[in-house]
This record gives sequence, C-alpha cells and structure tokens, in this order.
Amino acid sequence: MIQPPTPAHTRRRSVTAVRPPAERWESLLAAAVRPAGPGTGTGADPLALDTSAHLGLRRLAAVLPPALEAARDPELLATVSAVTALADPPLYQTFLSHYILCAGSVARLGTPDADPAGELAHAWAKGSFMVTELGDSGSHLNIRTTAVHDPATGTFRLETPDERAAKFSSVAAGGLPQKAVVCARLMAGGRDCGVFSFLVDITDAQGRPAPGVLVSSPLAVGALPLPYAAVRFTGPRLDAARWLADGAVIGPDGVLRDPLGSPGARLRRTLEVGRLLWATLPAAMAAVASRSAALTWQFSAHRRSHGAFAGGQPVLGHRPQLRAVAGALAEAFALRCAVAPALGHATAAATATATAATAATATAATAATAAADGGGPAFAPWAAVDQTLALHKVLATRGAADILMNCQHRCGLAGFMDRNLLAGYLGLARSFEHAGGDNTLILLDTGRALAEGPPQAPPPAVPADPLDPAWWPGTVAALRYRLAEHLQRDLAAGREAGRRDLALWNPLLDRAQALGWAAALQLAARSVAGSTGPVGQVGPTSAPALDPALHAMVAALYGVRQARRSAEALLAVGLLDPGRARALAAAEDHLVEVLAPQLPLLVEQLDPELANSASPLADPDYAAGLAAALTWPVTGERR
Repeated sequence: MIQPPTPAHTRRRSVTAVRPPAERWESLLAAAVRPAGPGTGTGADPLALDTSAHLGLRRLAAVLPPALEAARDPELLATVSAVTALADPPLYQTFLSHYILCAGSVARLGTPDADPAGELAHAWAKGSFMVTELGDSGSHLNIRTTAVHDPATGTFRLETPDERAAKFSSVAAGGLPQKAVVCARLMAGGRDCGVFSFLVDITDAQGRPAPGVLVSSPLAVGALPLPYAAVRFTGPRLDAARWLADGAVIGPDGVLRDPLGSPGARLRRTLEVGRLLWATLPAAMAAVASRSAALTWQFSAHRRSHGAFAGGQPVLGHRPQLRAVAGALAEAFALRCAVAPALGHATAAATATATAATAATATAATAATAAADGGGPAFAPWAAVDQTLALHKVLATRGAADILMNCQHRCGLAGFMDRNLLAGYLGLARSFEHAGGDNTLILLDTGRALAEGPPQAPPPAVPADPLDPAWWPGTVAALRYRLAEHLQRDLAAGREAGRRDLALWNPLLDRAQALGWAAALQLAARSVAGSTGPVGQVGPTSAPALDPALHAMVAALYGVRQARRSAEALLAVGLLDPGRARALAAAEDHLVEVLAPQLPLLVEQLDPELANSASPLADPDYAAGLAAALTWPVTGERR
C-alpha cells in the first residue's frame, strides 16, 4: 500500500534548478505574446488581412538564432515550442511550420543556396511546409504534385494536375512575403524519381501571389484561427538550388542518380523532417496540458459550491471533481516525463545519421529500417520514418487532448471562454490528431509492423497490486504482447484462407490500431517509470523532481487511470477479470484521497509559471480576475 509522503510544507523544493535563466524566459515571452491592434485584420474576410502570426514570428526571430541554425537545436526548439504554445497557439503553429518543417527541411536536405538572400533566417519571409493534398486519403503515399526537370535549363516546373492535388497551408494572408517547402514528385528523363522537397516562393516581396502560384480565399479553421488556404501550381520555374536534393544529382543525360536507391527510401528521407516535429511537439503539449490542469485545480480549489449538502464548500471537495483534477495533474505529469525521452531519441537518431560515413551506409540503414518496420508503410509513411517518435507524437497529442477536454468540462462555462485559454489549447491539441501525421494511421502502421515483425519474448510477471507503481508498466507490456500474439494468429489464419492486402487486413484494422495504442501506452509507462529525477532541462516542460513517495503515488494514479480506460482490452486478453476491473475504481479513489493534500505541491512543480498566465482562471478570485481582464464602458448617471 502506498503511504503519503512527508507533508509539503516541510520539504518544499526550489524549482529554479530546472528552469532556464529568467531573462531568457522574459525575452521569449515578450516576443511570443501577440499584441492587440493593427495587423489582426478586419472586414468581410479578416483572415485574408491577418498578418499577426507572421509579425509575431518576426518578433521571435529577433531573439532566436538564424532559422537554419535554430533548426539544428532540438532543445532550443522544444523550449520555444512550450513558450509559444502557452502564449499563443496560432503563433506556435506558425513557428513550427517556419523553423521546424520549412527551415528544418532546408537545413537537412538542401544548401544555403536555396535561400541566398536569407529571407527565412530572420522570418522576413514566413516559411510553410506543404505535403498534404486535399483530394485523397493517404495522399502522402501518392503525392501527385509534380516537379518536371528541364534538362536544357536545369530548372524545374512545378505543376498541380487537378483540384484533388491542391496543397493546404496557412498562406492566405497577403501583404508579406512567404515561402514554402513543397513536397512534389520529381520527373526527370521521363521517369518518376520519387518525392523530393522544393523551396518555392508563394508570394513576392509585397505579399502578392508569385507567378504560377494560385492561392485560394481563406479556409477558416475555428479551432486554430490561422489564414489557411488551398494552393495550386501552374508551372512556376524553380532554379536548381531550390531543389533540396540531399545528395541526389541529375546527370547531363537527364537521369537521376539518388544515393538512397529507391523512391520508397527517398519518400521516408524527405519526410524525416517530421522527426524534429515529433521530438519537440511533446514539449508544447506537456506545457499546455500542465497549465490547463493547474488552472483547473486553481479554479476548483477556490470556487465555492452551493449545493444542499455542501453549501459554501470548494468545488474540489466533491469526489468526482477531485478525481478528475488529480487525474488531469497525474496525466500531465506523465506527458512531462515523456519530453526528454523524445528529445533523446531524436538526438540519437540525428547522430546516427550524421555519422553515416558513405551513401552506401545511409542506404543500408534505410533498408534496415524498412525491414524492421515490416517492409515499409502500408497506411501512411510516418511509422516507417521513425516508429518511436511517431508514437511520442500520438501520446503527446492524444494525451493533451484528453486532459484538456476533461479540464474544459470541469471548469463549466469558464472552460469554454476563449479568454480563459482552455478552448485555444484544446483546439491546438485536437488539430494535431491529424496534423504532423494522422494519429490513427500511425497506430495502424505501428500495429501492422509489430504483428509482422519477429516474435517477442514474453514479458515478466505482473505485480498483483494495482497500487504498486510497477503494476501498470508490467500490465501494459503484457497487453502489448498478448494483442500481438492474437493479431499474428489471425493474420496467419487469413493468409491460409487465401486473403491478401485489404481483404486480409480489413477485418483486423481495429486490432492493429489497438496494438499500436498499447505500444504507445507502454512507451508512456516506461517514461514515467524512468523519471526518478528531473528529466532534461527543456524550459517548463522538464518532469519535476518529486519526493519518491509522491512520484510513486502520481505514477500509480496515472497507471490505474490508463488501466480503467483500457479495461475492455485487458478483459479481452485475460489480464483482468470482472472483479479486478471493478476494483480499479476503489484503487483510484484511494490514490486520489492520499494525494489530495499534496496537490498544491504537484501544481507548483508542474507549472511554476502559473501566476504569469494570462488566463483569469489563474487568479484565486476568478471573478475578480475576469472582471479585471474586461473593459467596462462608462455609462450615464443613474436616474
């Protein structure tokens, strides 16, 4: 049985050891917060005039290294991701498109000649990343936008064959220069040479669409208000330097020579920029999830209830509210614990790539990756690019969305007011269910790869007590193993019956997704179990160094909550029986009661900057905080 830690007031820890210097935070926050006034757009189509995100990007650029340099620093990108996501979710989306995806592609695959004037370096031109095509599901695996090589001039002609191949990005706002890395199918010597990236001018220096580029009227996305648009290309000519060739060359004979050797390997390499997004996105999601859980605790702890049985008592005194708030804090802590492992994995992968001595070595590494993931992507390319980081992306975004929906519900009307920030944070998290690699497709390909990979050794025995912090890591490992066993058996039976491709997989897609999700949950459980101290130094997103007893309680509460959500799968594979499944509710209530006195300490360590939040929910007197944030027009004299 878990015992409470020593009282918080006898052992309060300083949080400054896991925070960057104060002056760095101040400059980043000042750059990130969007000012009111000109630049926000008014009129019948305000998004077409809304350059506020671009101007905010320039303010960020004033305190950051040049974009191509920053794109090589995952920890810096993770810190800025956390700050901008907290201050202004649309600005975070703009930041990641520019620094992580656009500049990251140029830094990884191209040369400085791609942007000789340095317009991306300090965000004079806003960078975007265009891969998705609007007309087909799984468009990443069959990109139809083409870049046709002209052997006479060495240039490329970019073409959109029809409306189905139109790209999608936040480029609708005019008035300022914009560029984009566009993923297109290279056609050279009359052959399909695979998908490469090209740096394309979307608008000119005055912000007007560049020749050969058609930008639609804005496509409003209420959950994440940015000036999105559809984009088509009608033959703009691109200099050779705009091809992010990554070591590939086109000879005088017009024939491509690519050291990676195959279109499949080239697609994975082109989309490897996703690694940088997946490595830094957990920092942003952990930050907004922690802030939202902390705001919900603050609101619940000070808001009075006037029900018949508890008139005047804090809302947090009600068991369902306490369970929900404590659970949100535990789940936010788990997201924090996963930040450093994601960054560490990305750094190790980048180091391995950088130390590949020859193109042959790189090709062998790509082939090994394809073999390990079951022969390449079947539903989407993301798991084949990096299965571990793709799962980190799913964990961060799905976990944050779950926390935010819980918090929004538990704050009632206040949770839906834009000024209180929860709605904006939820829109950001939910948008990444699909942006940056669709979560469902990642899980499907992960489950398929695990089922078709080599058999795994059985996991060790699971502890009997769900209050033991080791119970959930052992249980989820056993769940993954049994789900894989069952799916492998069903695949074998289907193949014996003569089924292939979709006929084979269609009845098994839900099981493949469940296996992929079990692998993601196991990754999270390992991150929580391994975070016995501060996990990294990534701004406010580092997992706090908790008292071992408090850490054990939070870890156990996180595990029991995940087990309750996964009860159907655990029952189906025999890891729970009905009686033990029912007992999980009592175990959760016990953990919540023991943890309740420690929630203020957990909040402080999860979000030491809570008092600086612009949300009125951060004020102990919410009504006073909200009133102070509003303007109150002067009325006439009373009659």
